[in-house]
Amino acid sequence: MVQTDEESKVKKNPDLQPPEYKARKKIRYQNMGYNTDKHVIYVTNRLNILSHYSKHISNSNIPCCNCCGENSHVDFLGIDHIAGKNQMDSEPKLIKLGYSSKLKGKVLINWIMENNYPKGFQILCHNCNVAKGLIGNNNICTHETIRQEETFARMEEQSSFEL
Repeated sequence: MVQTDEESKVKKNPDLQPPEYKARKKIRYQNMGYNTDKHVIYVTNRLNILSHYSKHISNSNIPCCNCCGENSHVDFLGIDHIAGKNQMDSEPKLIKLGYSSKLKGKVLINWIMENNYPKGFQILCHNCNVAKGLIGNNNICTHETIRQEETFARMEEQSSFEL
């Protein structure tokens, strides 16, 4: 379908929109309570998921990062796929529940709640989540790598084994 110059102008300039369009738009904005209710439900569900996984993985009642312990603001926290997003597509238990790596945002939150908080997810701050996903990090956050090196160094110090 080819657009005429007139139709193109109407699309670009909202003042040239037909009255029916303006009326529909006005009704949509008058019904902002509906969108607010949906947002409150989304935030509540997200907070429930953050609390659940923080409690069961990090043993904390406060939503926090499973890696570094960040808990200053819940907006810094995100839901992480422990094995990696695409690797979880091959998990038989999750496939049986209808999991797909294409799930994200509200859809993922709803899926997690509908499936009773399945294993395979954790809470990470966005810094740890990005660090974990960097190429060459082997799905491990830098904090975890540092902890492993420190543990290994302590074990070497305590060991009486000599070569």
